[in-house]
Amino acid sequence: MDLTSFPFITPSPTEKLLDFSLGTLWMKRDDLIHPAVSGNKWRKLKGFFREVDPSRPVLTYGGAHSNHLRAAAFALAHAGIKSIGIVRGEELHASSSPTLRYCISMGMRLHFVSRAEYKELRAANWMPSQEQVQPWGAETAQILPEGGAGVHAMEGCGEIWRELDWMPDHLLVASGTGTTVTGILAAMPVGAKTKVHVISAVKGAKIEQATVEACAAQKSINLHWEDEVHFGGFGKIPAQLTPLQTAFNKEHGFAIDPVYNAKVWAYIQRTSFEGSVLWINTGGVFKP
Repeated sequence: MDLTSFPFITPSPTEKLLDFSLGTLWMKRDDLIHPAVSGNKWRKLKGFFREVDPSRPVLTYGGAHSNHLRAAAFALAHAGIKSIGIVRGEELHASSSPTLRYCISMGMRLHFVSRAEYKELRAANWMPSQEQVQPWGAETAQILPEGGAGVHAMEGCGEIWRELDWMPDHLLVASGTGTTVTGILAAMPVGAKTKVHVISAVKGAKIEQATVEACAAQKSINLHWEDEVHFGGFGKIPAQLTPLQTAFNKEHGFAIDPVYNAKVWAYIQRTSFEGSVLWINTGGVFKP
């Protein structure tokens, strides 16, 4: 599929945020790629849309507040492709969240499954059985895994690095599944001098940590996995995080999301850096 008609701003701009005693903090503004599909969501989807068959529907997965579902709903509607979203939580309904309401407004048909069934789908690598797809009307559907994961996502996230015209001393990126940073590492040259700091928004993400650290080791890249600023785990936004986020928004004039990037900001507050620091803002603030 020709991607030139999609209304996305790439390469994303890089802005200077502040100077500190031993260096400078910069931000790559992937949050500006698109108001509804910002940051790494389009990075992950881009390769999929190069290969998609527009004559067949797309079946994808997510939770009630999934940025991926929202992004997929918009992009598929823009491409004129029918979409089906499988949502985790049989107790939910189409109005359970602004995200799900947005997906409905984009023409996505939603089906709600139990958390146990959703877990089985994840274990089956998102390939549903015939008994499952028939009630969903998805017999001919193309599968887009949860979060947009896959080889195509790695390719798209690698563009973050390839868009840079300079090599920072430190690169900071938030992590959920590790897909974004793995794509960046794959694009970096062997022995790159940039130290990569991965700030996990997930508590105890040991499998993801091992995968990312192995990728860095293969490229002889210095990597630090930070697992101490998750603030209780994925999606946890405790009271002590809010003042940090609010202060950033007020000082810099734009918002960072609380699930990922506010935790990066918290990490910056407690860490000493020397040289140039580049923060990859992966987006996540929804502007309807």
